[in-house]
Amino acid sequence: MKPYLLLALLAVPALADIYKQVDAEGRVTFSNIPMKGAQKLDLGPIPLTVPGPRAKAGGPRASANPSPVDFPKVDSATQKSRDQTKLQILQDELGNEQKLLDTARQRYAASPADARQRDNVTMHEKNIEALRKEIARVQ
Repeated sequence: MKPYLLLALLAVPALADIYKQVDAEGRVTFSNIPMKGAQKLDLGPIPLTVPGPRAKAGGPRASANPSPVDFPKVDSATQKSRDQTKLQILQDELGNEQKLLDTARQRYAASPADARQRDNVTMHEKNIEALRKEIARVQ
């Protein structure tokens, strides 16, 4: 087989039609098999390059993707002010969530057989945990 024929075959992108179907309950299904009521999606051309590795969260920014020259910059004093505002909002929300948890625990203690009350307590505990994690990130 001639080398240029092999290259030509390798250069042909894989083609597959994608269909999207939404059922009566609003569930969305994507498939490469046509289904009743599904609509064919036009996803445009398939990229012929493979993206490079992504930087890990919390790690140094990849220098391969610098900010555009006209990208708005924020000075450190403005950012510090914004962080303090965010921290205050999170702390206020934590206080409100703690009050809601106390109320939920009282209601659950009054009717321990009520699964909704137990779920309510669990929800507020998870909210408090998430808020504490976010506060730790901001500080």
